[in-house]
Amino acid sequence: MPLSTETTPFSLKTVVPADFPAMAEMCGLAFEDDRHTMLKAAHPTKPYDHAAGMGGAFEYWTSRPGGRLELTKAVDDATGEILGFVCWGISLDKVVSNTDSTDPEQTITTASSQKDAETNLGKPKLFVSADDILEPDSSLDPLEQLEEFTSSHLAAFEERFQDARCMYVITITVHPKHQGRGVGPALIKRGTDRADSEAVLCWVHSSEAGVHTYQKCGFEEDNTLEVDLDSWAQKMNITAPVGEDKWGTYNFRYMVRQPNATSRST
Repeated sequence: MPLSTETTPFSLKTVVPADFPAMAEMCGLAFEDDRHTMLKAAHPTKPYDHAAGMGGAFEYWTSRPGGRLELTKAVDDATGEILGFVCWGISLDKVVSNTDSTDPEQTITTASSQKDAETNLGKPKLFVSADDILEPDSSLDPLEQLEEFTSSHLAAFEERFQDARCMYVITITVHPKHQGRGVGPALIKRGTDRADSEAVLCWVHSSEAGVHTYQKCGFEEDNTLEVDLDSWAQKMNITAPVGEDKWGTYNFRYMVRQPNATSRST
């Protein structure tokens, strides 16, 4: 069913491999102004290419067992152009504990894990600079160590949900020239509607640009990782973007949406 927008209607359809090149190009364009991505792209010897790196991700996602994820695209009904896409991770299997259910201590632990996943723990914001976590004897350069740290931080957050039925946004991208048409919220709603029908929560590790859209769709901030980009750039002698004095700070936001959460109109 076509979705009405301020311009022409669009429809949500399943992604096919032929869509990958256009989707990869879209990813590159959408993250051109993302400060964290810009810093990685400024690496003096190994510049990061976000668009080039997405091809392998698409192939991996489509190779996953059926029912584990859903790749959906928004397509302009008039032109056939892909306006955006989302990859939803799905973990709806009934959780089977390997513990002895007759053991009171194990039963309490399992219940506690489920509760932690379904409630806002109110963890304090974490601020990190290069001096906080750099290992001088590491074989990784500073930006590689930053990548390793942010990945491990995300993995630790994910562990909270390993014993819970849930859905999560792996990635979502809307072409810059089509942002503001309601494409992002429509792609998110595709997943949250299913989550509501299953009575499960959703979570996402959001870039700075996506926070407002997720908030409109009922997600609430659960935790934040704030990175001092300048401290990392200085370790690699990477100057700030042309015309600017600093790289600034970057906030990765972990957001959670409870089942049937109310969406916001603005």
